[in-house]
Amino acid sequence: MGGACDRVLKNEFGKSMSSSTAVGTSSKPGKRNYHHGELRQLLMDSALLHIAAHGTEKLSLRALAREANVSPTAPFRHFANKHALFAALATQGFQRLEERVRVVGQSSLRIDERLLAAALTYTEFADENPVVYQLMFGSILGDFSEFEGLGAAASDAYGELDKLLVEVVEVKQLPYDELVLGGLIWSAIHGFASLRLNVLGQDSGHKNEPELRPRQALIAMSEGLEANLKIMIDGLLAQSS
Repeated sequence: MGGACDRVLKNEFGKSMSSSTAVGTSSKPGKRNYHHGELRQLLMDSALLHIAAHGTEKLSLRALAREANVSPTAPFRHFANKHALFAALATQGFQRLEERVRVVGQSSLRIDERLLAAALTYTEFADENPVVYQLMFGSILGDFSEFEGLGAAASDAYGELDKLLVEVVEVKQLPYDELVLGGLIWSAIHGFASLRLNVLGQDSGHKNEPELRPRQALIAMSEGLEANLKIMIDGLLAQSS
């Protein structure tokens, strides 16, 4: 995930670290004073860079405090521990994914076109936000109920897809309900998005070594992605009663 370092902040927050740190004003030599909420976001931005470069294990709230030039205890006013920080990043990720799928769902396209657009939106979100995506769907956080707002954010994000699924089942008169359709579509799209991050995102080895067959399959799927996703979705939607 280290190669994603530079694009993480650009894609996930639309601003550079320099713009994030510019909001502070000096209260005394060597330290910075931040307005409410600004330090919280700065710590989240900085954490993304650290995770992209070094993973989650080596992340330290005190190290983030040193980088932000604040007291060692300042981050703990916002996050009880680093897992609470991870949860905040994941919550924000689900909220942004929800918004992007909502825009697609409320468009004037036909229902099958909106479903395809939602699938593309999901894979694009994963590509553009690799660190957050891994926090949202990886094993780092475990039980979402331990973190305030995280489970609700995840449910709300899926809820936008669910609205499309309810509509497509009704319009296409499918012989199964939206829960089955959602399980089929989400597992396929999520599986592809995760594999593309974890397999295609890795170094394939020496240049003279042949590509492994699973990697070739992902490359083939990625080429003409929209058309390939359409094949899958059309196949599911063709099972009308």
